[in-house]
Amino acid sequence: MKARISTGLIARLLIMAFLAAPVAAESSENPPVVPLVNPVGADKSESQPPGLFRKVVTARGFEIDASRTGLHNVKALGVTDTFPADTPEIYVVVEFLQSAFDIFRLVGRFILEDPEGKPVGLLLHTDRAQFENEDTGGYLLMRKPPGGFPLGNYRVEIHYENVTEMSLMRLARFKVVPAADTTGQRR
Repeated sequence: MKARISTGLIARLLIMAFLAAPVAAESSENPPVVPLVNPVGADKSESQPPGLFRKVVTARGFEIDASRTGLHNVKALGVTDTFPADTPEIYVVVEFLQSAFDIFRLVGRFILEDPEGKPVGLLLHTDRAQFENEDTGGYLLMRKPPGGFPLGNYRVEIHYENVTEMSLMRLARFKVVPAADTTGQRR
């Protein structure tokens, strides 16, 4: 029984790693401009009802703990909403209200918001993650682009299955600030 759980966990982690491989936007030189919208049902204050999620946070990493019941508990590590431009990866870690769903996929669109507050942003990265019955959470990921992350405010749109007008479920926000050099001073 333990071998089956371990083999199943390894297979799921391999699938998650494959699905988490960077999916580049159409062109890194000219990222597409996208409208910035709120999820269906979210008010202007962006206090979002939980829906599918218990928690959505941005973090420096995550860990998966396979419990004896066969559930895969995901824990965010280094939860923050501010990252230096030279950080290697930015995670959006999600925790579900329950784990008894069919297999489904979330799509995360990492968007650099316009610093002038216009209702558009630049789509820099799209990530996809597949979840199964025993998953209690998971993550979406953006790896550091060449030259580091552009400075500014980011918004991550979390869509169910595909990106459509009705699939947006939740937003996550974070900020990228100048990297600190070895003396602790900002560059």
